[in-house]
Amino acid sequence: MGMIRKTLSVGTLGVVSFRSKKEKLQRAERSQRVAESSLHDEHEARVAAEDRSVDANKRARRASAKAARASQRLEQTKRRERKARRHATTAHVVADLEPLVRSGAESAKHAATEAGERSRRAGRRARKAAKRSLRRAKTTAVSARDAAAPHAERLAARAGDAIEQLTAHDS
Repeated sequence: MGMIRKTLSVGTLGVVSFRSKKEKLQRAERSQRVAESSLHDEHEARVAAEDRSVDANKRARRASAKAARASQRLEQTKRRERKARRHATTAHVVADLEPLVRSGAESAKHAATEAGERSRRAGRRARKAAKRSLRRAKTTAVSARDAAAPHAERLAARAGDAIEQLTAHDS
């Protein structure tokens, strides 16, 4: 493209411009398209990272809400156990219905102990799950942020270079 112009430019030691206005414009437009597509890619990456961060925060909130509900259920179970023990140890009932109450009290104690143990286990599991989920959410958010940062910087640098080239070509 423009062999005569290029030969003339070399022959005149740069007095005649090496590239025509049309060629300079095409190169500048190509650079601008590349910069715009890079900027668009960076924006999409940032939006995706923000979405992952929002999802991770939602999972963390749900896990902590589950842990709170499990803790409340544990407290309710403990209150019920205390109340059941008070009623079971009432002297009047024990004196009147001692044989029946003993067998009932034994089975109730066993059931209460099992229920307390199950609720403690459930509380522990819920707390552990909440901690795991929170750690995962933090890790995901940090890695997403770290992954998007260099890409954004690189794209911003490319866009800056493209703008500099455009302004250099225009002058």
